[in-house]
Amino acid sequence: MTTPRVPAKRQPLGLEDDSMTDWFTLHKRELTWAVLALAILFGGLWFWRRSQSIKATRAEAAYFQARRSAAAGNLPLAVTELQKVANRYEGTRSGTQARLFVAQLLYQQKKYKEGVAELKKAESKAGAEDLLPSIYVLEATGHEELKDFIAAAERYKMASAATRFAAEKEQFLAAAARAYAAGGKTAEAKAIWTTLAADDAGTMAAEARVRLGELNARPMKI
Repeated sequence: MTTPRVPAKRQPLGLEDDSMTDWFTLHKRELTWAVLALAILFGGLWFWRRSQSIKATRAEAAYFQARRSAAAGNLPLAVTELQKVANRYEGTRSGTQARLFVAQLLYQQKKYKEGVAELKKAESKAGAEDLLPSIYVLEATGHEELKDFIAAAERYKMASAATRFAAEKEQFLAAAARAYAAGGKTAEAKAIWTTLAADDAGTMAAEARVRLGELNARPMKI
């Protein structure tokens, strides 16, 4: 004989609503603090985004204002003003662009060591990832002028890794191979040229094969 099912006892109509009302009444303070915390969070996020937007706008205006001194031919003044922009607006796109332009102006004055130092400051706080390849390539150029070809090659490789364009990746790797060869690192240069030569569709394949032929034809040092 099976036991007859007894239907579950239902709560009287309105009892669930009363329970919810009681729960809200008991936790009114906690709920108030939770709502307040969310309001502060979203308000703070909006304020931060707004302040970053204002900062970027001011940085851009200051950057182009500082470039006018360079256009007027006053390089020392331009360097000073651009360094102020780079330091004040560090971490913004315009701040990094100012640092890049400072380095270029220093290079024009044959101050390669100082230019490289400026670029190193921009590495960790570029403000935009698409500026990193330009930073690394300019650093490499400075190192080449200082005859530090191995450091130049390493920076070219970093630029190749940072760019998202296939053609630039190959061009920067080729530049790294040339720098390695200039610095006496033949094995490293050959390794890069071999990789580039293997890509028949690559933009640097033809030069890579020529460079490999030149390196292989060199007499071994005894």
